[in-house]
Amino acid sequence: MSMPTDTPSTDQGSLELETYSLLRQINSMLEMYNRYDLRNEELTVPQFMILSYANVAGVPLSDISARMLCDNSNLTGIVDRLVGKGFVTRRPDPQDRRVSLICLTPSGAEKLRRIKPRHHARVSHRMRSLSQDQVHALRNLLQQLFVGLQAPPPHESD
Repeated sequence: MSMPTDTPSTDQGSLELETYSLLRQINSMLEMYNRYDLRNEELTVPQFMILSYANVAGVPLSDISARMLCDNSNLTGIVDRLVGKGFVTRRPDPQDRRVSLICLTPSGAEKLRRIKPRHHARVSHRMRSLSQDQVHALRNLLQQLFVGLQAPPPHESD
């Protein structure tokens, strides 16, 4: 699954498409690694993400879905399964009973305490081909791209 690193691009559009394709391939590989790593923990990647974003005091489901870039309705079943496993509870927000707070249980906190160090070590291992300066530069570039993608698209003329 190797990608040529010195493929000549003749124009900017080709370079952008090649970069986009590479980002998608890297994302797919990282997702595959994460699924494999979490399989032994009997968690899915979205379940792990929800556990990571939740806390004991409770986080609105809408905040979690915004961080995960998905709709609340996509997370309802995932949260239900985490509730069933005893890792989170749902409770209404005292300030707005329409809002559902996702609260990390002691069992969920213990699960995270055990998983996070291994997860961080595996992520570091996967980034080993980059120096710390390159990791910082990559993070800054990806942050800039992320912010740019959130900006309203320019009005296109047809």
